[in-house]
Amino acid sequence: MKKWIIAGIGFAALAVAPAMAADMPVKGPVMKAPPPPMLSWSGCYVGANGGYGWSHNSTFDEVDYFHAGSHTATGGVAGGQVGCDYQTGQWVFGVQGMFDWAGLEGSHAYPGIPTDILTFKTKWFSTLTGRVGYTVQPQTLLYVKGGAAWGKYDYNNSDPTEPYTGTASATRFGWTVGGGAEYMFNPNWSVFVEYNYMDLGNKSESLAFTGNVNFANPYTYAIKHELQTVLVGVNYRFSTGRW
Repeated sequence: MKKWIIAGIGFAALAVAPAMAADMPVKGPVMKAPPPPMLSWSGCYVGANGGYGWSHNSTFDEVDYFHAGSHTATGGVAGGQVGCDYQTGQWVFGVQGMFDWAGLEGSHAYPGIPTDILTFKTKWFSTLTGRVGYTVQPQTLLYVKGGAAWGKYDYNNSDPTEPYTGTASATRFGWTVGGGAEYMFNPNWSVFVEYNYMDLGNKSESLAFTGNVNFANPYTYAIKHELQTVLVGVNYRFSTGRW
């Protein structure tokens, strides 16, 4: 009788075991987080900049027809920029507009008349450029740029011993080339440093004089402007990739 009881218990245990195993929790596959999207320079931005500039100004007297001296005006610049970029592979292509107020002022004496001073001041400059860059690292962009440039100048020619004063102002148009490096330290923020050269042409400017004038009035000079800047700045980017 005991043998039959033991056999019955064993048979019952064998019947219940599969059902208990079916009710046990099953370990599922490990879910991996999707990789973050790659950093991208594609998108538009707005920013601010500041730095230092120097303008070489060469003067030619068109009345008496000889070189009337030159000087380099220096000073600080500050302004802003807007633009858009598109990245394909490691290459970045873009367009940018920049405007800066300037405080570049310098002067030189008219040859042979040390009291006769010509003073030129750069009021502002602006550029519209295309940009081509290469990402040496995902966050580091090296680039070159080039396009059109504008500059606003005030002219003064005065001699306190006569006395007389001549003035004029003009907006000049020319071209620019430059290059720099930009670093994206946050998905939406980047900083940059760049150098720019602007050739604003050689053009006749007529100064209107008041005072003791015994020469042609207005008096015409051909003035050539070459402007260079070193800028540092920051950009806020609206639609870049995320880390």
